Amino acid sequence: MKPWFAGALLLLGLGLHLQANEDMEQALFSRGPAPAKGENGKWGFRSPDGTWAVEPKFMEVKPFQHDMAAAREGKTWGYIDKAGNWKIPPRFSWAGEFSENLAPASEGDRLTGKFGYIDPQGRWAIEAEYAWARPFREGLGCVKDGAKWGFVDSKGKLVIEPDFDQVESFSGGLAAVQKSGPPGEKETWAYIKPDGSSPFEKKFAWAGSFSEGLARIQITDRISGKYGYINPKGELVIAPGFDEAADFHQGRAQVRVGNEVRFIDAKGKPVE
Repeated sequence: MKPWFAGALLLLGLGLHLQANEDMEQALFSRGPAPAKGENGKWGFRSPDGTWAVEPKFMEVKPFQHDMAAAREGKTWGYIDKAGNWKIPPRFSWAGEFSENLAPASEGDRLTGKFGYIDPQGRWAIEAEYAWARPFREGLGCVKDGAKWGFVDSKGKLVIEPDFDQVESFSGGLAAVQKSGPPGEKETWAYIKPDGSSPFEKKFAWAGSFSEGLARIQITDRISGKYGYINPKGELVIAPGFDEAADFHQGRAQVRVGNEVRFIDAKGKPVE
């Protein structure tokens, strides 16, 4: 595996603990040129043939979304186009990826500054008043108010009150959320709908986002518990038996049992 390819996979969160494959390479370039680190220690973007689409000249970069990518020059972030030109000049202390025409960002101090959302012109669409913010998914953005997480809509209205210790973004109409219970309680993760209600009562030791109708979960323990998969009704579709597991992509997911890494289908059966 080429070093720049491995680095780009890591930036996209595709899981380097699992083997690289053609699906990962396809995902890597699905948004445009891929992030890559040059010999000078700076970051740019490579084309699928390995040539530089954007020369390595930035301290940090994030993958392209909506034809723009966040890039850091010195201490501040801005957004570039696929030619490497600034579309939104650097002025942010932190900048996230665009999703649904909004991107989380902060202009304040990196540790204490407030977060909001900007539009593709760099204007504040949702004022920076939160402790943290994550990209929009399915019409809602995760925001942290104080120590708790909730969700806002694209107008900035708080539609699900900050009541959770941890959250995942909405996917497939559901979001995994965690609220600590009494000491010793292990099953503290659940799922909610966009109106904040629960689609089913079952809780988990850990719960992930849905992908292709299935979500990774751990039932008994977050540290040592095995991974399995549920459907949107909360029904266990693939029994927990994996030491590591990835989301489903194009009908299969990569899993690890001991030292063996393999792919499974939506019924949990091994596939090539």
